[in-house]
Amino acid sequence: MGSRSLFIYTHPSTFVKGDITILKKRYDVTEYCFKNNPKKRLPFSLTGQFFYLLFNIYKFDLVYIWFADYHSLLPVLFSRLTGKKCFLVIGGYDVCREKKYRYGSFSSSVRASFAYLSIRYATKNLCVSKNVERIVAAIVPKSNHTTVYNGVTIKTEFDGTQQKERIVLCVALVSTLQAFYIKGIDRYNSLAEEMSDTHFTLVGCNPSIFEKAGIKKAKNLRIIPVLEHSKLALLMSRSKVYCQLSRRESFSLALAEAMYHNCIPLITNTGGMPEVTGGLGYCINPESSHFTLCLAEAVRKALEEPLNTALRKRIEQNFSASHREQAIFN
Repeated sequence: MGSRSLFIYTHPSTFVKGDITILKKRYDVTEYCFKNNPKKRLPFSLTGQFFYLLFNIYKFDLVYIWFADYHSLLPVLFSRLTGKKCFLVIGGYDVCREKKYRYGSFSSSVRASFAYLSIRYATKNLCVSKNVERIVAAIVPKSNHTTVYNGVTIKTEFDGTQQKERIVLCVALVSTLQAFYIKGIDRYNSLAEEMSDTHFTLVGCNPSIFEKAGIKKAKNLRIIPVLEHSKLALLMSRSKVYCQLSRRESFSLALAEAMYHNCIPLITNTGGMPEVTGGLGYCINPESSHFTLCLAEAVRKALEEPLNTALRKRIEQNFSASHREQAIFN
């Protein structure tokens, strides 16, 4: 029998599915989805996880966990006690403390303890950006950590020469007020209002959040709540500009994917996003005066730029799924 891996996560996101695909190349992977929502379910989920690990940890050679949180501590401790390798992916939320929006594992003292101990005793912490790794080194100095960037799956059906339209795109999974502000959707909406003659498209956002936030949606902003990945890739290949105006962002896989499709990036100088763009596109300091006007000026310039194949090359050379695979198994 070959090597076996236990893969623990809370939500089957794109990056989680990507890592499962990577691990399956070398391991027989068993998936364990930890249910942490609603919160009242947490004690039962932890109890169930404890007994699962008690009777099954011996079966696995590697325990692989996405995010340091309530669901990561028991697997980390069981792995340490039984001498199993345990890789913990630090995605950014797990080392964040944004008190104003109650965002991040470190925004709660109890939750912070789970995250801290998980990071401290994991065999290796795989940080999705150098920005995240610097934070890990600062808050858990005795931890073992390295940077392993998220990876974009290279799509051969898009050669990067598709005709661009004057669309300003943003992708953000938003269903709560917390996510609305963390992802900077209020900023994106203000930008759309400032540029009423330009088409803006927002993918992944629940339209009702605007009403809950007390913000009127810009008339030129189109919202697509749900879009399958193949259609999203097609939309990216048609869009000229990609905006990510987050208040917190550890990496932004959507940003990297958009650049792969030759979208000109417009970002805030936040977290790991400047590592992704590498000086390409436009990076605006959110603390600058006339922030929205600066964004609008950047969009106007970007819309007039010719096709820049350096965007796609940067992603292929630095952030492909194959690069992540090599780093994980290194």
